[in-house]
Amino acid sequence: MNHQRLFAAGRIAAAACLSLGCTLAAAPALAALPTGTLSFVQRTGTVLANETIEVRLELTMDSDLVFSSNPLAGFAAEDLPTEGGYWDDEASEWVTAAFVEITGAYLNTWFMCAGTFTSSCTGGPPYDFGFHTSSAPGYPSINFHESFTLLSGHSYEYTFGFFSPTGGSAPPGTYKWNGTGVTLNFVGVDADGNSLTASHDIASVNGMDDSVAFMREVVAVPEPGSYTLMALGLLGVAAAVRGRRTL
Repeated sequence: MNHQRLFAAGRIAAAACLSLGCTLAAAPALAALPTGTLSFVQRTGTVLANETIEVRLELTMDSDLVFSSNPLAGFAAEDLPTEGGYWDDEASEWVTAAFVEITGAYLNTWFMCAGTFTSSCTGGPPYDFGFHTSSAPGYPSINFHESFTLLSGHSYEYTFGFFSPTGGSAPPGTYKWNGTGVTLNFVGVDADGNSLTASHDIASVNGMDDSVAFMREVVAVPEPGSYTLMALGLLGVAAAVRGRRTL
C-alpha cells in the first residue's frame, strides 16, 4: 500500500491531485504562519459491520488563525510563500513557479494512504473513504473556508470524512488508520498567468501505534432471530417483575 497524501477534492489543483495521486507543492515551513495540534474525537470504539464510520477531529491553535480572501488579509507580506505550483497537462508534471501575486487562501485537508480500513488508498474493500467537504447540520467541515478565525488556545471540531463499508458490510475485526492534517493553501498567479497553489501544514496526526491510531472494532450485525430472542427475553423479565409486584 502506498503512503502518498491525497488532498480533499474540490478546487484548483486539489481535485487533480486526488485523481492523480500527487501532492500539492508546499512552500518551505514558515515559522510565522499559524500552527496548531490535531486530535481525534472518539478515537476508538465499536461499530456494526454495516455502519458508516465518521472520522471527527479537533483542531486546537497554538497561534492565531485569522484570515480572509479576495482580497487577502491577515498575513504579513514577509510571511507569505514566494513559490507555488500548478499541474501542466501537456507535460503531465507538477511545475513550480514564483508568485507574482497571491490573491487568496483557503483551508484544506489531506488523507494518508495507510492502515487497514482500505485496500487501495481511499478505496475498498473493506471500506471506502470519502472526504467531507461541505458543512451539514451536525457535521461541520473545515475544507475550503476562505475566511476563518480561530484564536490561540481555541478549538474547532470538524468531520474529516467517512469510512463506508464496501458493498454495505465489512468483515468483523479490528481496523485502524492514521494520517491527516489541516493545511492553509495560498492561491495566486505567476508571471505567465498560471494559477498557482502553495500549501502550509497547520497541524497533522500520524502513526499506526494503537495508542495514537484511529481504531474501530467491527462486530457482525445480529441475525434477525437474535433480535427476536432478545425481545422475548426482555418481555420475560418484564413479566417476572410485574409478577413479583402483585404478590
